[in-house]
Amino acid sequence: MSAEATLTPAGPVESGVSSHEWRSRRLQLACFAAAALYFELAVIRFTAAEVLYLGYFSNFILITAFVGLGVGFLSLRRGIILDDIIPFALLFIFSLVLVSEFDVNILRDHFGLFFFGNISGRAGLPGALLMVILFLSTAAFFAAIGARVARTFALFEPLQAYSWDIAGSLVGIGLFSLQSVIATGPAVWVLTGTLLLVLGTLCDHSASALRSALKLVVSSLCVVILILSADRGLPTVWSTYQKLTIEEMPGTRVKALFANGILHQFMNPTTVARQTYYALPYRLAREAGAGLDRVLIIGAGTGTDTAMALESGARHVDAVEVDGRIVQWGRALHPDRPFQDERVRVHVTDGRKFLHDSADRYDLIVFALPDSLVRLSAMASVRLESFLFTTEAFASVRDHLADRGVFVMYNQYRWQWLVDKIAAMVDSVFGRPPAIVVQGSTTVIAVGAGLSGSAPDRGGFERLASDDWPFVYMQKPAVHWLYIGMIAMFLATSLVAVRFLAPAGTLRRPDLAFFFMGMAFLLLETRSLAFFSLLFGTTWLVNALAFAGILLSVLVANFAVQRLRLRARRGIYAALFASLLVAYLVPAHVLLGFDPPAVRYAAAVILMFAPIFFANLFFSREFRDADEGTRAFGWNLLGAVAGGGLEYLSLVLGFRNLLWIVAFCYLVAAVTTRRGSPRYA
Repeated sequence: MSAEATLTPAGPVESGVSSHEWRSRRLQLACFAAAALYFELAVIRFTAAEVLYLGYFSNFILITAFVGLGVGFLSLRRGIILDDIIPFALLFIFSLVLVSEFDVNILRDHFGLFFFGNISGRAGLPGALLMVILFLSTAAFFAAIGARVARTFALFEPLQAYSWDIAGSLVGIGLFSLQSVIATGPAVWVLTGTLLLVLGTLCDHSASALRSALKLVVSSLCVVILILSADRGLPTVWSTYQKLTIEEMPGTRVKALFANGILHQFMNPTTVARQTYYALPYRLAREAGAGLDRVLIIGAGTGTDTAMALESGARHVDAVEVDGRIVQWGRALHPDRPFQDERVRVHVTDGRKFLHDSADRYDLIVFALPDSLVRLSAMASVRLESFLFTTEAFASVRDHLADRGVFVMYNQYRWQWLVDKIAAMVDSVFGRPPAIVVQGSTTVIAVGAGLSGSAPDRGGFERLASDDWPFVYMQKPAVHWLYIGMIAMFLATSLVAVRFLAPAGTLRRPDLAFFFMGMAFLLLETRSLAFFSLLFGTTWLVNALAFAGILLSVLVANFAVQRLRLRARRGIYAALFASLLVAYLVPAHVLLGFDPPAVRYAAAVILMFAPIFFANLFFSREFRDADEGTRAFGWNLLGAVAGGGLEYLSLVLGFRNLLWIVAFCYLVAAVTTRRGSPRYA
């Protein structure tokens, strides 16, 4: 800490500090906050592509970052300097991920954990041990960054510090989103994150700061060399969703697309594709007496399904694919060039959003292998395709079919109960059981006026997937023991780290109000992001804009508390709980009926951001008067760790019922605030 400022329980006391020095400190706080969020996003993207386990643990890195940041803030009063950990932890994390082999077969057929693709076992250290090492190293990295943020954070009044922290976070998410659009990769991410850290470090204008900056630069260059050395020389691009690689299959000239290391699809010419399951949707459509004047393909990928539709006589094809980079490679590399055909319109968007926005009707609608390990966000246990496989989504498909139209979906479903579950969803929506055709390992499920099938067995699963519980790959609502073990690891590590790194007595005097506010707010964010993506599409842009909107609402709440000097709690409490009640009572499907889209957007923004805004008013109102801002913020971050664990309850309760837990947490926070801080009354 600078010798020019001293800390009191109420915050910093300026002592002869120049305006230039304060501008430098604001810049420093914003840079460190930007680096924290930027590295959080970068590590999430990088590890999710290289470590397939993280496809199951949706918020593993996010919660790990919260553990580290929370411990870093709470360690401030202990006076432990963690700066030197940053360059070594950064190098260790990337080395561990690139060098180690994570065997995914241990999870392949566990209850509730499902992915497509053929993955062979790989030798290496036990997967559980590698995950623990990854967790500890990542937590250490973010603890060191958190401690560095906290040292600058403590120089300001709490709300002022929080505002600059959020402003920096907005810069971080903006930078990463921009770089995702232009398809930069991990090497650029490491250099950008390091640049933010270096800028913050050099704001100290000291010789020690220069040495620390040089360590960061050397470490990041080593990481970049490691990343480049691990490159296999194959065409690779980091799309906004995943790592995509093209490889020519041995002994053939057929190119295959790999997504995050998993074989995603072959670019087969129609001369080959017509001999496989790609031809089945069109054969079934002909058997049902459906025409092929208009065909909709959701999950168009690189174009093989589109090529088959054209060869089968389709006069018009709408090809929908969420990942624009996959479409680009299809245009450039598919041997039949289907996307260049004048009968084809390509739509780079989410399939559910396309269905909602389109008024067209189709003779054939195909869900063509729409599967992924890509999550909607780091906060939610929802995949990109989750909102396609719900009863509400199937009803939307039904409404887009022509009179004798046919709906077909196919994949390597592997489990009979999953086939039965999807068939039961089709039966409940269309009023008739679907026809089921098996070809090798591929199962085709089709429904239409001219097709018939037998009633599905409903005894192998417990619940149909819906927009509120969009977990089609789960046999029954439950939290798997792997998730419980992961949550226990997070909490145990947090307690041990606080015990040894934070000042004595920190655990005996927890700041329960801020802890429960952190828990509630992360759950509220999770539910809100899922809600917004359902309404406007499960795309990276919607997710990024929604998250940025949440951060902006924090800034607005801070501004309101600072400018208006809000002191009365009862009005804030009433508004918060009323907005939570409205959010609970108004389900998403009600807003889906709002047209035009501008009206739907306005209603969704009000419904989503009202609870977030009032929750931030609550937080900012209390944070303004906190005795020690870094301590309160540290406990708030650890509360987010607990909230991240509770997010898995959505697997049992659904997203809507998470609002009951949110309301309970805010109620506990309100009660503990009033009891623990009589001076505010």
